[in-house]
This record gives sequence, structure tokens and C-alpha cells, in this order.
Amino acid sequence: MNTNNNKTKIFVAKTLESILVIGYILFEELIWNIFAQPIYQYFKSLIVLEPLKKTFLQMNRYLLLTVFISILLLAEVMGLMAGLCFIEGYFAAGILVYVLKIPVAAFIFWLFDLTKTQLMTFNWLKIAYEWTMDMIDKLLNSAIHVYIKTRIMAIRLKMRQIIRQYFGEAGFIASVKSHYKVFKPYVASFFKS
Repeated sequence: MNTNNNKTKIFVAKTLESILVIGYILFEELIWNIFAQPIYQYFKSLIVLEPLKKTFLQMNRYLLLTVFISILLLAEVMGLMAGLCFIEGYFAAGILVYVLKIPVAAFIFWLFDLTKTQLMTFNWLKIAYEWTMDMIDKLLNSAIHVYIKTRIMAIRLKMRQIIRQYFGEAGFIASVKSHYKVFKPYVASFFKS
């Protein structure tokens, strides 16, 4: 009886770990790498934000915490709203809300990166941050994450080889353009006749 209970616990734990890993990889590969990171890098490079940087860096730590948590809550509420829209079947609205959430989340990353030393003076926030980072590290070092990430890298490498083999070094778009230039006279003459 006890071994069945342990097997069930292990199965549930592995299933939850797999769901978390797959969710993390999807977030990292689709949302972070494609959308959020470029926006975050863009925020970091904006000269217009220099006065805002100074304002945040000189801000009272309690006011800074209030601003940070308010914007963070806004981003999380937008994520929940997007999820609810998806559940209700309003896919276009869900996508729109999530797309609008990405710059808000990128701004939060920028703000946190900028004011991390001030925000970490709040012991409870420091503990929560360190716990979150520890959980992410455990997730990233888990066997399932390493396995899936290795598979993704192998698939990417294979796709790059296929693209290079069939479309050359210039890539898919250049290949399509060169084929179009070759066939353009034939297509034009076909439609003229």
C-alpha cells in the first residue's frame, strides 16, 4: 500500500515538473527570446529614459516598492485577463492583451534591473527573489529540462542544416527571390496571353 502511494507521489511530482519545464521552455523560447528580450534591450538603450532612471534611483525606497509592485500587479492582471480570454474562447482578445502585457513586463524587468539594490533592502522581497531564483535553478538543472533542451538544440541544428542544404547560405527569403526572378518572365508572359 505504501509503495503505491510513493509511486503516485513520484508520478505526480514528475508530471508537475514536466509541465513546469515545458511551460518554462515555451515561455523562454517563444515569449522571452522573440518578444520580451528585444523590448527589454530596447528599454535599456533609450536615452529618453535617462531622466526616468535618475528619478527611480533617487526615489524613496517605499515609494519605489509601491511603483514596482503596482506595475508588476498590472502585468500579472493582464496575464490573467489574457488567460481568461483564451479560456472563454476570445482568442484575438487574449492575444491582444498578452501582446500588450509584454512591454509592461519588459519595463518591469528593466525597472527591477535598475533598482535591484534598493528593492533588495526589503528583506521579504529579497527572500522571495532568492527563493524564486533557486526554484528556477532547480528547474533548469532538472533532468527533464536538460533532456528537452538538448532535443530542442538538436532539432534547431537539424533545421539549420536543412535550410542551408536547400536554400544555401543566403537563406529562405533570398532563395525565394532568386527563384522568382528566374520564373518572373514566364509568369508575366502566361498572364499576358
